[in-house]
Amino acid sequence: MYEQEYTSYTLEEYWNIAKLDPTHKYEYVDGRIRFMTGGSIAHGEIGANIVSLLYIGLRESECHVYNSDVAVQLAEQRCYYPDASVSCDPYDWTRSKALEAPSVVVEVLSPATERVDRGEKLEAYKRYPTIQEILLVDSRRYYVEHYHRLGVNKWELSTYESWDDVLELSSIEVRLALREIYGKAYLELEEDQPQR
Repeated sequence: MYEQEYTSYTLEEYWNIAKLDPTHKYEYVDGRIRFMTGGSIAHGEIGANIVSLLYIGLRESECHVYNSDVAVQLAEQRCYYPDASVSCDPYDWTRSKALEAPSVVVEVLSPATERVDRGEKLEAYKRYPTIQEILLVDSRRYYVEHYHRLGVNKWELSTYESWDDVLELSSIEVRLALREIYGKAYLELEEDQPQR
């Protein structure tokens, strides 16, 4: 079987490329650089809602909230741009390139990103020791998967799909209601999706 050749980059080379092209976002995965595409309007609105809700929930806290413009560096092999992230580590607040100790990461799923978000990224987030909670938020229907760390390699999964559901991010003591996560976002609802 023929294996396609690709250029392998160091982490330093990746940051240099990102610095030379600040108008675009790239993710770094095991030496490869992946160009990120934009999301749908619903994707952007849901991401903005979540960042706003986290900020409101944490405004009296020492934790900081970041949007999709801030990278999360997982060791030396991975740099991702989650749709939202929270760090309670003071060292992260003054880093110049990326967070290195996030507690919570959020990915908003869309057709173009779901396979990578649900596969590669979810597994990388689960392996990273500082991450305590992960949200995968569907942008086409009311559906949120909440992964909560119980131990080194043990996670609890809860799913939410009702307009009235409320989930709790216990590691940062913030509650998020689906009605607020989805807010004014227009979703192309599936036929069996309950209307609000």
